[in-house]
Amino acid sequence: MNPNLKTFLAIFLFIWGVVGVVLAVVNLQSAPAATSSAVVFGALGMLGFVGGWLLMRRPSY
Repeated sequence: MNPNLKTFLAIFLFIWGVVGVVLAVVNLQSAPAATSSAVVFGALGMLGFVGGWLLMRRPSY
């Protein structure tokens, strides 16, 4: 995979992770807490963080 594309995708996934976590916090702080949507946004945010981390780690061979 092209290193520039790999870096771009990793940054995109990290931003996706931040947005997901922020949306989860905002949904939990609303007046009637929207827990189910907060859990979904939090899970998608964590998937973004894990995906970005997996793309940015160095190969171990």
